[in-house]
Amino acid sequence: MNNPNSKDHTMKWMGIAMVACCAIPIIVSLSIGGGLGFLFSRSNQEPSSGTLNAQKSTQSQSQPTVAKVSLEPAVNWQTNNHVHGLAVNRDNSKVIYIATHNGLLQRSEIGDWYWMGKERADYMGFTADPTNSNRFYASGHPHTGGNLGFIKSENQGQDWQQISMPGVDFHALAISPSNPQVFYGFPVSGTQALLHISKDSGKTWNQLGSQGLGGTPFELAVDPRNPNYVFATTRAGMYESSNGGNDWTLISNTQEAPIISLALLKDGDTTVMYGYRFLKSAPGLYRSNDGGKTWNKLWTETSGVIVKLASSPNSPQILYAVNDKNAVFQSLDGGQNWRKIS
Repeated sequence: MNNPNSKDHTMKWMGIAMVACCAIPIIVSLSIGGGLGFLFSRSNQEPSSGTLNAQKSTQSQSQPTVAKVSLEPAVNWQTNNHVHGLAVNRDNSKVIYIATHNGLLQRSEIGDWYWMGKERADYMGFTADPTNSNRFYASGHPHTGGNLGFIKSENQGQDWQQISMPGVDFHALAISPSNPQVFYGFPVSGTQALLHISKDSGKTWNQLGSQGLGGTPFELAVDPRNPNYVFATTRAGMYESSNGGNDWTLISNTQEAPIISLALLKDGDTTVMYGYRFLKSAPGLYRSNDGGKTWNKLWTETSGVIVKLASSPNSPQILYAVNDKNAVFQSLDGGQNWRKIS
């Protein structure tokens, strides 16, 4: 994977774009590539001690009653599928959720995979609430066709309710960890393809000016310390905004090695970045402690492009990654070492 020649590099970009086209068809119009299709592409119920996804809170504050969600074994889920989202259960870092073209998945504490809930929709922009392990947000497409708008589940995907933006399809969604009422979203159909912001948990949305944003965002991430500080990854490079997405600045050195997937962690007074850099000489997972200006290499044996990254909300040294072949990896030491778990 290291030192690819020019032809291999071009073909790799085309592959990434094919991954993206389901998530962001606009990239196709920008001549990035073709059609693989994924990134770069309900009331609460009483808990059941036998429910596989029930997690005991590790927090001192009171937690919502753990939702009871129907689970169906997910045999061969990686076949004819692609990944749109990844999240870690805030109360149990051994449990993760993966949103796919064919439905929402849970990896249990013992490593078994299950389809979650009643629906098998194509969940785009999947986002887990950092303060409530039962609450998910998403957009995308039902299996019958059309767009889901902005939807919410209060019981871990068992049931979904449309909150706003009917007929709209958000392919990128990001929630503010420090103020979970704040969302940033990028829709690709049903409304103008412009960045949007919500400050009331997705009930209402406003379009952003996005001055200076030089590319189509395929991933958004909010600084865990400041809801007004947001990042957008694009093929043209990674951009940052310090005023709630109205004005953007290109982060130097990212245009030659675009960031494909991005995760932000709070480390004291510093925000740490983990990103898959499409660096021609050594593509792989890198870490930045200075807002993306410089990067340190962590891991290049990724067996493909890492399309989604996520960290445990309460154990940030625990990271998960999914590549473009649907292989899932875990790190227990802040990204220094990784093992394949599926």
